[in-house]
Parts: sequence; C-alpha cells; structure tokens
Amino acid sequence: MKLSNKFLFILFSLFVFSAFSFSSVYAQESKSRSNDGWFLVGYGYSFPSDKSMEGLQGPATITIGGDLWRFIGLEVTLGGRWDTQNYIATSNILGGYIPYNATSILWSFDIKPYLMLQPKIGVDMLSLRPYLGIGPSFHFTGINSTAEFLGNSSNSSSTNFDIGFSAKAGLRLQALKFLFVGVGAEYLYHETKISHKNYDFSGFTVGAEVGFIW
Repeated sequence: MKLSNKFLFILFSLFVFSAFSFSSVYAQESKSRSNDGWFLVGYGYSFPSDKSMEGLQGPATITIGGDLWRFIGLEVTLGGRWDTQNYIATSNILGGYIPYNATSILWSFDIKPYLMLQPKIGVDMLSLRPYLGIGPSFHFTGINSTAEFLGNSSNSSSTNFDIGFSAKAGLRLQALKFLFVGVGAEYLYHETKISHKNYDFSGFTVGAEVGFIW
C-alpha cells in the first residue's frame, strides 16, 4: 500500500485534536444532547490522482448514520463509481487487421464506514453541523467488456475485492427539524488489480447531499 504514513499521521492527529477540542466545549454543558439519526443521498465529482481515470463518474451515494455519544457518531456510505469507454479495436486475421467496436465499463461499489465528529451548533429548528470522518473503505471493483466482431457479440468480466482508506470533512445544515443537507470533500485511497492490470481509483471528491434527520 503506497499511502503515505505522514498523510495518515496528519489525519489522525487532526481527528484526535478535534475530538479533544469539541470535548472541552461539550464539557461545559449540563445536559447531554439527544442522539440523532440521519439518511442522506448524494452525488459527487471526482478528481482522480491518476490522469488515466479522468473519465470516472460519481460517486452516487447513500449514507445512513447516527450519534453514539455527544458529538461522536458512526455512519456508513454506500456508493458507486464508473467509467464507460467506447473504442475501436482490431483483430489480425490472415495477415490483415479488421476493426471492430468494443465497450468497457470499469466500476467500483464502495462501502465506507466512518467514525464521525459532528458537533451541533444551534437548535433542532436550525443548526449547523461541521463534520470530520475517517475510516477504512471496502471495494468491489470490476470491468465488463463487450465486443461486436463480424456480427457476433462477446462479453467478458473480471472482479476484485480491495481495502482502502477514506477521510472526509464538510458542513451540514439541519432545518425545520427534519431536513438535512450538506456539502463536503473527501480523500479516498483505492488501488486495485483486474485482469493483470493496475487501476488507481484514489483521489479527491467534492459533492453535495440531501436527506432527513430524526
């Protein structure tokens, strides 16, 4: 795994520092806040580290989470990313090259559990919730290829399972008690090998989400 140890250390230090800072603020309160749960759907725009992955779409996400204690919570994000490539391939037959149409779909289904720091600033009717989350990421990654050659279709597919790392930060807004919207950024480390070829899904993502809180 090529993820920089320095980068991991910085993220962990920021997380711990934030936890102690928020804990000092909450220690002044006489009452513990009630535990909330939330459901969000979102869409993001990716900035891959590998320039060959610039056609990557998404992620489209579903997030379910809840408070554990005070400002500390857990949430799980399910997401999908994909890249469709249409191209002309050639086949050598009797010394001649015959072109044919081919399509490849590179995809990843991501499962990302996060340990969250998400303090509440305001009241249920209207509050801001800055957040910071870190956690491992689990990926089912694959490539599906289709080719049309001399009137015949052929299909092939290959999949792999990988483990990576994800960290995110952003700001969410609770309004009218139940409405929950947010914007944020995420860094994801995810490398895989499919059909003897390496793919790097790592990079930054910015996106928005909307849902409800209870």
